Amino acid sequence: MLGIALVLVLAIGLVLLLGKAAGYQQVLDALESASTPWLVACFVLEALSYAGYVVALRAVVAMDGGPRFSPLIATRVWLASIGATRIVSPAGAGGMAIIYWLLRRARMTAGAAISRVLGFNILVFALFGVWAFATALVLLLSVGGDVPLGMELPWLIAIPLIAVAGLWISQGSRGRRIAADTSHGWVRKTVAAAVRGIIVARRTLEPGRMNVPAVAGSVVYWAADVACLWAALRAIGAEVSLAGVALAYATAYIALLVPLPTGGYGAIDAAATFTLTVLGIPLAEAVVGVVVWRFFNFWLPTIPGLIELGRSGNLGRHLAEDNAPAQGAPRTT
Repeated sequence: MLGIALVLVLAIGLVLLLGKAAGYQQVLDALESASTPWLVACFVLEALSYAGYVVALRAVVAMDGGPRFSPLIATRVWLASIGATRIVSPAGAGGMAIIYWLLRRARMTAGAAISRVLGFNILVFALFGVWAFATALVLLLSVGGDVPLGMELPWLIAIPLIAVAGLWISQGSRGRRIAADTSHGWVRKTVAAAVRGIIVARRTLEPGRMNVPAVAGSVVYWAADVACLWAALRAIGAEVSLAGVALAYATAYIALLVPLPTGGYGAIDAAATFTLTVLGIPLAEAVVGVVVWRFFNFWLPTIPGLIELGRSGNLGRHLAEDNAPAQGAPRTT
């Protein structure tokens, strides 16, 4: 209840603050002029986004003989992770923790569960980085809109460096050696777990053996969410390129790394509003567009997510029963 109250306070405070800066009347006019068909498109796109997430999660969890969740169970796991992320949000820590716990309840070993959780998240954010890099490159070549160079260059520089570092540390015998490190120091244990996650993510992308549902689901998750933000802006008549919105979205998304509770509510909203104004969108339209997008992106799954989080004990027992090994059979690795 405290978390929900804090979200409401942040939401009301943020809207009032940005509304004052933009002019309340302009904000109200933009809200009143919102196009219903575009709002319906926002709902459909956000549903598609989260369906992609569930598909990718199921595919990664099922790798190497892992538990095969039904679509309903995978959706419940996702909802529980949403609820946990609303409470502990930085880098999705709360969501990763609850998914790890549920995988353990599904009879996965501790090592396999943490590798699968980290691998899934690394895959999702690796594809996020590839998409942000590609978008910045397209915009740098002046295709799809006029975006400040300062929004493009960080992605064009940082993503290749991160990719090279990840590939280097997880490559061949070096990666296997680091991943197998059983030292007790927390730094080395963290690095070993991260490398195991990178190896899982790399295996989903291997040419000829690509885990298509995992990759496609992750791509749909990001693409549909970006399209939802673009549709929210189109609903109020804002003229902006999809590529420009995509880069503004990627830049604003970094705000989720800020250690705030409640799913980062406030940080990403303010950041998205700012990055959209950098594209030339009037502040009032940017405020309303972000509020509409976050209604579908944040608020709609929040209450079901918190409810499912409260029921996670029941879900854990269900997973334990469904994945109980035959007598003498080993646990899932």
